[in-house]
Amino acid sequence: MDTQDVAIVVLAAGNARRFGSDKLMADLDGSPLGLRAAAQMAQLNAAAHIAVCQPEAPIAPHYLKLGYTLAENRHAERGLSGSLHLAVEAAAQTEAQALLILLADMPFVQTSHVAALIAGCDGEILASSDGIQSMPPAIFPRAAWSRLLETEGDAGARHILACAHTLAAPEGSLRDIDTPDDLAASKAPPLGLDRSL
Repeated sequence: MDTQDVAIVVLAAGNARRFGSDKLMADLDGSPLGLRAAAQMAQLNAAAHIAVCQPEAPIAPHYLKLGYTLAENRHAERGLSGSLHLAVEAAAQTEAQALLILLADMPFVQTSHVAALIAGCDGEILASSDGIQSMPPAIFPRAAWSRLLETEGDAGARHILACAHTLAAPEGSLRDIDTPDDLAASKAPPLGLDRSL
């Protein structure tokens, strides 16, 4: 699949209860944690760039500056599935033939890996793998969007990705940040990750 046929969506509407403060605005090597992957993906010539955020979220204006369209999640308490539904609704307003889902708290995802996911999408759902489990980033062809609309609660698309084809990601690039200790441990990304942002 060509990048121009894909809507890239960053899910950034979580409440970050385990972090204890605004996780996505936390500093990671001089930039907000929640912008690192989004800034890299903004370089891809996609059909659309969309960020799902809570209304008035401090991170939202930063996504706008990167060229993202905002989809407001006014019911974050409904969990990750609510954001997935909004992602599908926003992507459906575009000509995109696939939806690439990223999580904002995974700052080390590489553009090259996302490009490989897009290129490898042949009509089936394709997820990332850390060698143990399937996870985002993941690409969903348009024919599979109805399955995302059926998700419920905070598990999101986990059960869908468990059965998906996978593409191995570079070691360490799928780390997510849930707690301040995770952030402290992530100050030094593995060799090979882009630290230019």
